[in-house]
Amino acid sequence: MKTLLIGLDGGTWELFGPLCDLREMPNLANLRSRGAWGPLKTIPPVNPAAAWATAITGVNPGRHGILHIRQFTTSPAINFGNHAPRVSSKDIRAPLLWEYFDKQGYVIGNINQPLSYPLRSINGFAISGMFTPPQADDWIHPADMIGSLNNYIIELDFAQLEHTSDTHKLTSQLSMLDNLLRMTERRGMHSLRFMKNREWDVFSVVFTGVGHIFRHFWHYLHPDAPISARRIDIRIADKLQTYFDLMDQLIGAMIQMAGKEVYILLYSAFGYRRAARYLTHLNNWLLDLDLLRLQTEEKEQHAGKNQQRRRILRDPAKRVLSATARQAIERYGSLDKAIDWNNTLAWAAPLDANTAGVFLHHTHYKPPGPISPAAASGLCDFISAQASALRIPGKDAPLILKIQTKEDIYHGPHTVLFPDLLLTLDPDHIAVSDLGSTLIRPIPPAQRLHSGERDTMGMFLAAGPSIHPEHFSDPISILDLVPSILHLNHIPIPKIMDGRALSNRFS
Repeated sequence: MKTLLIGLDGGTWELFGPLCDLREMPNLANLRSRGAWGPLKTIPPVNPAAAWATAITGVNPGRHGILHIRQFTTSPAINFGNHAPRVSSKDIRAPLLWEYFDKQGYVIGNINQPLSYPLRSINGFAISGMFTPPQADDWIHPADMIGSLNNYIIELDFAQLEHTSDTHKLTSQLSMLDNLLRMTERRGMHSLRFMKNREWDVFSVVFTGVGHIFRHFWHYLHPDAPISARRIDIRIADKLQTYFDLMDQLIGAMIQMAGKEVYILLYSAFGYRRAARYLTHLNNWLLDLDLLRLQTEEKEQHAGKNQQRRRILRDPAKRVLSATARQAIERYGSLDKAIDWNNTLAWAAPLDANTAGVFLHHTHYKPPGPISPAAASGLCDFISAQASALRIPGKDAPLILKIQTKEDIYHGPHTVLFPDLLLTLDPDHIAVSDLGSTLIRPIPPAQRLHSGERDTMGMFLAAGPSIHPEHFSDPISILDLVPSILHLNHIPIPKIMDGRALSNRFS
């Protein structure tokens, strides 16, 4: 029995569901009608490195070691300033799905899997995906396949679009959609050619264009993000429809190419939602609590001054950044250089859009911090209590929706460098690491660089012999993907797995 895995990076039934209902994507709709399908929930944080590493290992980040697009180190300054190296497949400290198949003698085709560079040895063929360095020349196995790829595109970089002036934005958006169509078409056509001409038992391909579409064009696609008539351009709408038509045709062609005796699993490691409208400078709050300290020329009693400020203005969201703090940033050029790391007890850093990690300055860091293992629990309790009291300005609503310790979420040998607390903010608020004029401030319309943001709820669909058709509303866990795929192929599920096989939905 063959297995076909189709990844739609950022896919969500919230958008693909209506496209199926309206028969705008008939091939996906037909697959859905004969499969078990519903939402898939990732574990925090919702960034592509952590989510995809979890999806292809079946273990939590504490076991596989990936929590961010950069690898955490024992140096707070390096971590805070985003100077740590980007993660790669070498940083995944757990077996990958393909390696379980490999041990059973299966032949694997693996196309565009995020975080697959450098490629690990498998019995079959592979092309690396997202996070492949632009200068790499070893992104394909076997190497002789490269001659037949005809300008294959691994990934597109749209950072430039996000800083394009309004005058040229439409042209850039149209060009972006053209490039996404070109990248997706080439990936799909080469995948079909490999499926036809090469031997395989398991074939996997991930289409990352979906995530780019949802990130930059959510306001065109979702009813909760209306746009004014003057911002609607029929050329963009037409290209978006062309993209989903192409995606559906490729899904249909791959299903047909795979044959009848095949398990088909379509999934995404996370979903998308409307982008936030407010920036939240959590280090303002930690500075005010005297947990984060700056290098200042004045030798003052930090705690005394801050306690006095809190008595004057009790609402943290309304406090204005002090002149002393502004001067320190101006003097040193950036916050990571302005922080007095020797005396700082805690700091915050975004892990995804509305999830921030709070790091305690432990004694095992370099330079060593003042927080001993015995003191960590009490400080976490203090920070948690303070976080739970934060309110959204003008609303009697909490700013922090969930406060979790790393032990609440993760387990395994690699948690030692993970943030001590994870704070999940109201989804309309994005966490940023720098200091702002106030704790919370609206994102100016001109600086809203994208209209969609990654979300915890992705999508799952499984079809094939012995899979019972059903729609389930309760989400399955991303940790269940690998054990379920192994179960379908009668491969023993290792004890290291944190998820479980969906055997109640499979015979």
